[in-house]
Amino acid sequence: MPSVLILHGLSSHPVLTVGPLPEVLRQAGYQIAQPTLPGHGTRPEDLKGVRWQDWYRVALEAYRSLPSPKAVVGLSMGGLLAAKIAAEEAPQALVAMVPALGFVNKTAYLAPYLSWAIPIAKGTASVRDAERKAKSPNYPWMPTEAVAELVKLQREVDPLLPKVKAPALVLQARHDSTIPEASVRRYYQRLGSAHKQYKVYDSEHDLLLDSEADKVAADIRDWLQGILPV
Repeated sequence: MPSVLILHGLSSHPVLTVGPLPEVLRQAGYQIAQPTLPGHGTRPEDLKGVRWQDWYRVALEAYRSLPSPKAVVGLSMGGLLAAKIAAEEAPQALVAMVPALGFVNKTAYLAPYLSWAIPIAKGTASVRDAERKAKSPNYPWMPTEAVAELVKLQREVDPLLPKVKAPALVLQARHDSTIPEASVRRYYQRLGSAHKQYKVYDSEHDLLLDSEADKVAADIRDWLQGILPV
């Protein structure tokens, strides 16, 4: 049975933020792993003192626990962790949803230098649909040092992208107020994959929470079935 690792984003809820995707993939016959990355699923304060290496360690352990053939799917920060796994572990497929290779808010790049002076970073408006936005499970804020760790992870992953050889699907949100289109395009263009596809959705950053969530989940399933048939 093919398996899929699903990785959530920074300040995201490890289960609720990936919406319908896990169940859609299970119904299609895939085995799923959804690790909770350190500091998530509890309260924002629990991100304090967590390093990007801690997120990667948990993601890698979950990946290695799965049977082959396998795919890795990541949202935002999870898309960066997924790329690092893809570069170093050679899975059969990679799916990156709005990979967080850059920021719309340029001051976020200063987080490694300002976290001592500005300890709290406000959460982002990552859902466009008003009713769905009101139910967002994401942290409303996070320690600035967590953003600093994301910046470090960006620097770690960017030079690894050409080493990714697995077939890849990269998804962009047209109305993303967190990650700019140019950063998602850079991620896609730098991938070393011979077979790769790029799709755009009429959505905010959280593709699996916004109004096109069901379509996104179905498209990922259909694409994976072409690479890893059950």
